[in-house]
Amino acid sequence: MPRISFDRTELPQASLVFISTLAALALLAWALAYWSWIWWLPRPETRGDALPTPTASVSSAAGLFGVVQRTAGAAPATGIALKLQGVVAATAVTGGERGYAIVQLDAKKVVAVHEGEEVVPGVSLAEVHTDHVILERGGLRETLAWPPKSAATPPAPATVPANK
Repeated sequence: MPRISFDRTELPQASLVFISTLAALALLAWALAYWSWIWWLPRPETRGDALPTPTASVSSAAGLFGVVQRTAGAAPATGIALKLQGVVAATAVTGGERGYAIVQLDAKKVVAVHEGEEVVPGVSLAEVHTDHVILERGGLRETLAWPPKSAATPPAPATVPANK
């Protein structure tokens, strides 16, 4: 039978080996429990009504309405009837981001343009405000406001027969 020795020089070494063995076994048990939990338990059901989180940046709207094709050497556009459809005005809260304007070029073409970019060759979007935009055409600034609302006829007042 082996003899157990309690010599003073072997006791710290034996206790260190015992503690490190216990720590290794505890780590192994934790890893086995964790991966058993991950592999064998059923997955939680995903909710179908979860909405995507909105982003604070307006840069995701850049390609929504198309991009104006710019060709080199194209003559500046003149006489194009531009119609303002919408604006995404940047404020001081957004950290100096540029605004967007949604502009209708013709009956079928609508584009979203960054502030400082060209709407059509020769016409650039200088400023975006909440109710209008300022275009720059040939060095001259023009204001493009919301299209006028059609004057709806007010409803006729209801006539109530007088009691006799």
